[in-house]
Order: sequence, then C-alpha cells, then structure tokens
Amino acid sequence: MSVVYQSLVAVEPITLICTICNLFIQMFIIKKFFLNKIKAVLDERRKAADQEITAAQAAREEAQAMKAEYEKDMANAKAKANEIVVNAQKTAAARSEELVGEAQAQAAQIRRQAEADIEQEKKTAINSLKNEIGGIAMEIASKVVEREISEKDHQDLIDEFIRNVGEAS
Repeated sequence: MSVVYQSLVAVEPITLICTICNLFIQMFIIKKFFLNKIKAVLDERRKAADQEITAAQAAREEAQAMKAEYEKDMANAKAKANEIVVNAQKTAAARSEELVGEAQAQAAQIRRQAEADIEQEKKTAINSLKNEIGGIAMEIASKVVEREISEKDHQDLIDEFIRNVGEAS
C-alpha cells in the first residue's frame, strides 16, 4: 500500500514539462485571439461604470442644488407669510381706529344734535312762558283797570300771578 501512495504524490519531469508547455500554448492562443476582445469588454464595463458614477454625482449635485433652492423658497415663503400677517394686523388696527373715530364722530354729532334740540325746546318753552306771562299780565292789567285796587286786592293779584306762573312752568 505504501507504494501506491508514493506514485500519486510523485512528480514526473515529463508530465511537468508537458503541463508547462500546454500552459504557454493556451496563454499564447488566448492572447492572440481573445485578449483584445476581453480588454474591449473590460474597457466598456469600466466606461459604463465611470459614466454611472459621473451621472450619480451629477444627480447628487443637482439634488443638493434643488434642496438649496427649496430651502431658499421656503425661507422666502415664510418671510412673505410673516409680512402678510404683519400687514393684516396693521390694516386691522388702522381699520379699528378708523371705526372708533367714526363712532366717536357720530356720538359727537348726536350729542350736538341733542344739545341743539334741547336748546330749541328751551327757547320754545321760554317763548311759551313769556306769552303766558304776557297773557296773565294782560289779565291782571285788565282787572286792575276794571276796578280800583286796594292793597289787599293788589296782594291777591300778585299771589294769583305767581301761582299761574308756577303752574305754567
């Protein structure tokens, strides 16, 4: 048994030389007929990979540019929204002040009108009272003319006049 194992492990010089010659012949055939085609395929793959890497980098740069543009637009939109809110608040404040001013002007106009009406009523009442007093004075004068007045009658006429004036007012 030991002999069989030795022949399997042993190196024979003719087989070694033939194997090396076979290897060189295969390498020559591969180099002559297939090496340029293999290089061309590898070059195409390398170019395609380089193009994909370049395209990916360009897409990444474009995405970053779009992101920066988006962030800029968002900042502008926020600023514009804040400006709109501030303008709306200013407009509302101005409108409320305007409404308050109009209400105060209307109240002043109503007050002036009421004061004018009161003054007119007062004048009317005074004129009416003057007319009544004039009428009463005429009555007293006519009564005085009709008869001679004694001190007591004179006092009674004055008291009656005061009572009539008090009732009229």
